Amino acid sequence: MHAKDLVGIWIIESFHMEDCATGRRTQPWGERPSGAVTFNPEGRMFALITPDGRSHPKTEADEAVAFRSMLAYSGQYRVEPPNRLVTTVDIAWFEPWVGSEQVRYCNLSGDNLTLTSAPLNMPQQNALMFAVVTWRREVASQCD
Repeated sequence: MHAKDLVGIWIIESFHMEDCATGRRTQPWGERPSGAVTFNPEGRMFALITPDGRSHPKTEADEAVAFRSMLAYSGQYRVEPPNRLVTTVDIAWFEPWVGSEQVRYCNLSGDNLTLTSAPLNMPQQNALMFAVVTWRREVASQCD
């Protein structure tokens, strides 16, 4: 796979976490998360994902929960053959990601893209897990 294969806008189809030891899957952002990722030809990407079922926050505490339940980051990306996507993060909703390299493994099939993370230590679940995000390429529309 090449970086040019990713260029475009992708809309989230699904997101789940999978326990490396048991294979148990969870959907921390619900059955129908909202989100998009854009890869431009100049090598920049931007991703935003929010859980399903969000409502307008009524209090500052509600706002804090909303911000904690989302994901947003951007940076320069590159594809390392055969299927390794590496993003050098320079903007993120979660400050510790800034300056990091986020690695995902890609499976591209037509207009469907699956990105899988390396295993992550998830303290809340006391487990080693990996994330799987499936995207569908957005059909281009003309802006006149």
